[in-house]
Amino acid sequence: MELAHLKQELLDRTRQRLGSEAVALVAHATEMACQFHAGQVRKLDRAPYVTHCLHVAMSCLEWGLTDPQGVCAALLHDALEDAPPELEAERNIGEFDPVVLNLVGAVSKIRNLQTGSGDLPATYRKILSAASQDLRVLLIKTFDVLHNSQTLGVHGPNKAKNKASLALIYVGVTRRLGIMELADALIELTLPHLMPVQYRRAQKTIEDLRTRGAPSMQRLAQNLDMVVGNGLADSYVIESKRISDFFYLTEKPGTGRLLLIGWPVYRLRLLVEDDDTAWRVLGKMHSIFGPLPRHVRDYLNAPRVNGFKALTTRIIWDGHPLNIHVVRKCDELANRLGVLAQWGVSGPDPTRYMRLLATLGDSDLRMSEVHAHVLPDMLDVYTPKGDRFTFPVDSVVVDFAYMVHTELGERCIGAKVNGIQRPPEYPMSDGDVVRILTSKGARPQRSWLDHVKTARARTLIKQALKNQEATVRGINRNPATSTFQLTSLTGKDILWSTCCLAVPGMPIVGRLSEDGRWIVHCANCIKIQGAQWEKGQWAIQPGSEALQITFTVRHRAGALLEVLELLAKMGVNGQTIQGKGRTADIYVISMEMDGKKPVVLGKVLHELLRVSAVQEILSYGWRQPYDSGPVNTTRSEE
Repeated sequence: MELAHLKQELLDRTRQRLGSEAVALVAHATEMACQFHAGQVRKLDRAPYVTHCLHVAMSCLEWGLTDPQGVCAALLHDALEDAPPELEAERNIGEFDPVVLNLVGAVSKIRNLQTGSGDLPATYRKILSAASQDLRVLLIKTFDVLHNSQTLGVHGPNKAKNKASLALIYVGVTRRLGIMELADALIELTLPHLMPVQYRRAQKTIEDLRTRGAPSMQRLAQNLDMVVGNGLADSYVIESKRISDFFYLTEKPGTGRLLLIGWPVYRLRLLVEDDDTAWRVLGKMHSIFGPLPRHVRDYLNAPRVNGFKALTTRIIWDGHPLNIHVVRKCDELANRLGVLAQWGVSGPDPTRYMRLLATLGDSDLRMSEVHAHVLPDMLDVYTPKGDRFTFPVDSVVVDFAYMVHTELGERCIGAKVNGIQRPPEYPMSDGDVVRILTSKGARPQRSWLDHVKTARARTLIKQALKNQEATVRGINRNPATSTFQLTSLTGKDILWSTCCLAVPGMPIVGRLSEDGRWIVHCANCIKIQGAQWEKGQWAIQPGSEALQITFTVRHRAGALLEVLELLAKMGVNGQTIQGKGRTADIYVISMEMDGKKPVVLGKVLHELLRVSAVQEILSYGWRQPYDSGPVNTTRSEE
């Protein structure tokens, strides 16, 4: 009975939103979905699986995707994955509507050939790439994720957390598309499972601040008659912020962080008819309450990257800051629903979002770098001519340089930020005016990768570093003979591989990594394959470098004593020894050794693996004694 009711409800809503002509198409797609998923049930409640497809299609209509082909694709979005082969889902959908088939194919998972399960990174890249041609792909997938997120509570804590993390990936794209209400809904559904303790504390803090601030907001309402009516604002809304307003995504897909919750927890929206009225209302608010410096923004004439349009400012009211948005009534719906506002009629133009997603192209970016394309932008930075560029929080001068032009980034040596000279790694602030400084002899530095926040800058820096003529500090190369000399142990761009523990005196090989570092292996390492490896020679000067290592030991009595006895036997000093538990049985030890030549320290490194309590070397690197700078880390997967 529930299935029949859902089918009728979908057709009724289709008739209301799309008209009678679309009902026949949607009805046919509904019957196809029922046929393709016949006998399949949802694991969580044993209901017919097709009910999930019906809910996703209804979400399309409820949120404003008033598009018959989009609704049909939502009904059939799992057909290619789940329909039995004998039903020939691909052929039948193609005969029904080729556009619908393209949409369904784009949202279908890419299977991992080894495990048979969905390949999340590949699927995510595929969806964003397809969305650059047809935005409906991304919207249908997000509604699919939304419905799945509404039933997270039926799973165990671990499984629910994993599914919530996958759902959180799509918060960034919904925010970038301006669909703020949808992004907020996803956050509210996933955070209780991702970070339950933090979520409960944050909710309690928000409720406490709301309660404390309510009388103040009532007093504010009594003073707003001075900016409402008489040719000024038509109306106003005093609204409380939600927990999603304090939540920001991090660069690792599926993760985020809650900011410290404090004032302001309210904001005031003043609704006006046109631009002239908006500016008069803003001036009136400033004259009555006074603005906070550096918080006035004109997003009417220069909308945010997600399409948000308003004049924004911040005032002090009853000793607390309060956010003010002056919004034209014609922009209010678009500020909440973005590209879904009046879809296909007079809503925001989706082409600029499609151009943004098209920057992904057919790139080989890792999923984290693809994810960075859709992270929310928070900083507005300007050129001396007044051109505005928007960046993620903590973006640096090099991000700005590459955003303006690739050559500016490659030749960047710093910038004048608000008239003050700053280095390439200098973090920018909202409202900064930046003029890039360049030099013909400058080249991209690998260290920039530790600071840049935009995927564009990261990609272009990597491309420049892949150039075989790139130089690495501590390495002298001879491309003609495919050989190199290692002149310094402490070069920050040298990676020492832990699989074979190359140390002074051993035959070595090396090559340039994709991010411009030099990877060093023993010549007889079993992982050395192919002809891209160059033979190396040790050409280090006699010195007193210290060796820092991180290794694991079994958590038992006397484990560390065996290590210290080895150091005493070799006459080596053990400095800054630190340890922490990894599991109940394994301890991670970090220590620095000095007092002997590098050749001796290298022997200690190899002897360390002979100690019965030591399990594996996690990393090692060289540095000057008493140098508090970063240590060269290693990776064993090369």
